[in-house]
Amino acid sequence: MNTDELLNIITAPVADDYFPEQFTEECKNFKNINYFKYSIPESESLLRFKKVIPEQWHHWFETYIQLNKDGQFPSLWPFTQEAIAFDFRQQLDDFNSDTEFFALGSDPSGDWFVMTQDSGSMVYLCDQYAHNLYDGWKDPNHLLAWACRSALADENNLTKEAVLNYWTSRNEKADQATIERIADNLN
Repeated sequence: MNTDELLNIITAPVADDYFPEQFTEECKNFKNINYFKYSIPESESLLRFKKVIPEQWHHWFETYIQLNKDGQFPSLWPFTQEAIAFDFRQQLDDFNSDTEFFALGSDPSGDWFVMTQDSGSMVYLCDQYAHNLYDGWKDPNHLLAWACRSALADENNLTKEAVLNYWTSRNEKADQATIERIADNLN
């Protein structure tokens, strides 16, 4: 795949139905990708997403969890599936939030990507020590697009300047927050 084709993928708009079809197609462009089969038990902590996140995302999460169970979800830096359904209330003594969060996974430093009904469709990075929320993504689709496209750009040694210049020249393109996060991960 040439550089223009990669930049076209990386800067493309993130559709409401991005996951799983478009996400899976984009992942096929990796030169080297690993798939890990996660044993995810049908636990109360896993099933509580139906109480914690907005109903419009329930099918999305069911698909996400199933792909992980089946070993069909790619291992992507900077996103891991190791902390899916991390139960903040039961596992952290100092977690005093009135808002319950559901963890989609974590980043390599151990911070969690979390969602809650209180924030609508937004996904936040939750600091593992202070439990502060920061870096919100518009919805889970934008989180996965960021993870996939950041890894694609990194694997192909694309520069921040190349990504931003290509994005600027497009008519239909990813939203600015998503593309800036992708570019910020590059040299």
